[in-house]
Amino acid sequence: MEGKDNRAAGRHTGGAGKKAAIAVGVVAALLLAGYLGLCAYAGSSGGRMAPNTHIGGVAVGGQSAEAAAAALDSALEQKLSGLEVSFSCGGNLYTVPGREFSYDAAGTVNAVSPAAGSFFTRGGRFLSGLLSRNGHPVALSLDHVPQEVDRAADECGDADTQTTWEITDTAVIFTKGRTGRTVDVPQLMAALTERAGHLLNNDEPADYAPVEAVIAVAPPAEPDFEMIRQGLFAEAADAYLDRESGEIVPSVTGKDLDVEAARTALAGAEEGKRCRVGLILDVPAVTTESLTESLFRDTLGSAATRVTGTADRKMNVRVAAAFLNDKIVFPGEEFSFNQACSPYSEANGYGKATAYVNGLSKDTVAGGICQASSTLYWASLKANLETLERTAHRYEPSYVKGGLDATVYGDYEEEGSLDFCFKNSTEHPIKLEAYMDEKNYLYVNIYGTDTTGVHGEPYSTNRVVIQAYQTIYEPSDIIPQGTTQKDPERTGYHAVSWDTYQKLVDAEGNTISETKLYTTKYKLRNAIVLYNPADMALWGIDPMTGLQTQPPAEPSADPGQVIPPPEGGTVPPLPGETGTVPPIEVPGTVEPPAETLPILPVPTPAPGGEEAILPPGA
Repeated sequence: MEGKDNRAAGRHTGGAGKKAAIAVGVVAALLLAGYLGLCAYAGSSGGRMAPNTHIGGVAVGGQSAEAAAAALDSALEQKLSGLEVSFSCGGNLYTVPGREFSYDAAGTVNAVSPAAGSFFTRGGRFLSGLLSRNGHPVALSLDHVPQEVDRAADECGDADTQTTWEITDTAVIFTKGRTGRTVDVPQLMAALTERAGHLLNNDEPADYAPVEAVIAVAPPAEPDFEMIRQGLFAEAADAYLDRESGEIVPSVTGKDLDVEAARTALAGAEEGKRCRVGLILDVPAVTTESLTESLFRDTLGSAATRVTGTADRKMNVRVAAAFLNDKIVFPGEEFSFNQACSPYSEANGYGKATAYVNGLSKDTVAGGICQASSTLYWASLKANLETLERTAHRYEPSYVKGGLDATVYGDYEEEGSLDFCFKNSTEHPIKLEAYMDEKNYLYVNIYGTDTTGVHGEPYSTNRVVIQAYQTIYEPSDIIPQGTTQKDPERTGYHAVSWDTYQKLVDAEGNTISETKLYTTKYKLRNAIVLYNPADMALWGIDPMTGLQTQPPAEPSADPGQVIPPPEGGTVPPLPGETGTVPPIEVPGTVEPPAETLPILPVPTPAPGGEEAILPPGA
């Protein structure tokens, strides 16, 4: 009976143990699951600090890391401004202000943020912040020797115990100290930093005795070579032209110190003696001097044209030249005439002058500016720059040879606009110079750095008159009988073609290549003369063609009738008539004169040869 009872008791005891083990396992699993859930929550809180988190006595619980760092930085700055750490040396009392100490607010916040740790430590960080009222201390540091520590070292130690140094452009010159009484500066700085940390992180007022500086007789301490190296170190940097200011940013010669070489040299020097340790210098490839000497030193291309027409037209060309002047284009960059000179408005300084609008010569704001774009185009070809966009005029120009013109229309990036653009295909910056002189010559010069000696000599040739213009007579009731008037909006232009070539020449004048660029075909525009419909027979006009097919009628017996003389078969102009027909031959353009030679007069182009501002589809 007793054996049976014992076995029964044994079975009962074993069952209870298993249940207890299961219960413990369940609790452990629940705790683990809860902790893992807490880790997940801490990581998903968007980087926020745990509730009740204090750092250096500053409450940052529930704040984001950025907000906590900002709050901590503001509070510490205020705390340190009222903090002082005193130390004694040689019987004298010195005080280091709290602003001499530094801290890392963002780093401190990151160190205690729950989200900053690994997944499995986030829960512990969260609980630590939640349960800790006193919070986390802020670590302070001294990244320099405070002024008061330097003063104490000078006053309490022998004058020549410290090794001093002077940094020049090429070397560090050390004066080795002598054995004598000296302040243990590293030990003092460590003690001051520890004391400042206690004062900062302790909310309760504390009455500390001043830190005691240690004075000992010792050989000169080795200077902080790494600090010296960091103070003089510089990476080499080339001089360059600043895009915004247009000024040269000076080059920087790289400097470094071989710390081991300096340590060896100083160790081998006698106390109180000087030793020189040369710097490791890295001279940049482009120095300030070399860039200043080479920048814009060469004239890559020049062109000049004579500006004629009304005062407003001359003013427009002068305004465009002012916008072009001093523009700098860096290597590989694109230059847009419209970007530099538009908007083409009266507010921007432009007046009204003749331009081509839908095939008619009309007074238009900024009329005449195509002479500036064409002169710039000509100069860019001489500089052998890459042309990106260029459009010829509708009608043959007079101020530059056909094929060497470049018309513009519309403001920069305006829909349907025409632009003249080129690329600085050289390896150096280029600068534009554009101006009009007192004799109304427009000059465009392109300056850069000529490293090849190759320049362009563009030219146009093979001018062919495809169709000569005719004088067409149109009836108009507003014209008084017996008179005629030329239509100033429809002066005559021949339909002509030009072949344009680019010849490349080296510095010795040898031709390297000669390439045909294009053939330009300019359109025909007949000259229009207006007359009174009643005078058709008087002038001998063919009503079908508008041409004068018969000589004018004989003079009438009526003395009041105005009849032109028949000789020459032409229509006499009215007094004050402004419309004229340009000659067949285009006046030659002019090159910029030599510096020592006067500018020779150039035949004035005939009116009506103004540049064409082409509207879309013109």
